[in-house]
Amino acid sequence: MVDIKSMAAATAPREFELSYTTTIEDVYEKLSTHASAFKMPFKIKGGIPGKRISFEKEPNLDVTVWVFVKDGNKIKVMANIQENTTTVNGMRVDKNSVIQKGVSGVANLPIQRGEYLDEVTENVKKILNGEQVEDYVAPVGVNGSGQTEKDWLVALLLCLFLGGVGGHRFYVGKVGSGILYLFTAGVFGIGVLVDLIKIITGKFTDKDGNPIQKK
Repeated sequence: MVDIKSMAAATAPREFELSYTTTIEDVYEKLSTHASAFKMPFKIKGGIPGKRISFEKEPNLDVTVWVFVKDGNKIKVMANIQENTTTVNGMRVDKNSVIQKGVSGVANLPIQRGEYLDEVTENVKKILNGEQVEDYVAPVGVNGSGQTEKDWLVALLLCLFLGGVGGHRFYVGKVGSGILYLFTAGVFGIGVLVDLIKIITGKFTDKDGNPIQKK
């Protein structure tokens, strides 16, 4: 389990100094020549936080990265968390909830966000210092391999004990049908029974169509 201190420091702003003075426009131009090195696209924005380069939200981590120029030669890179939470009957059921990610998954989320912040910061630093950077290459994740990170036993227990409120469907990311189950008592019990049979036989799938099977 990640300790509280590490979680708190994970998304703290990163800063570094340049050997020359620059502007946010110059930084943007330099980063734009190496845009393929970054996972998410970016543009210059203004507003209350100040003029900055803003990366689009990383959808899996719900974090936007901002790049600022301070005092002409100082670069500040910070994370802006943009979570959209969803609750049903007082229980959080969105993709970053405990029911979706599990306790360890939720605890590790700040660390994953911090790693992404470090990745962006390192690329920004290298580009502004004239160093070589590699193009971003998307890793082959669980969806690409046809496998799921969802646990078969958790899905089974949720279907058995919380199937009538769509617990197992919220767990695998099928929020829409989960809400339907919530207001129809598991589609009058028939849907829960069908899902239970599918889970037992290894034919129940997550939101990406990957089968959830007993290991």
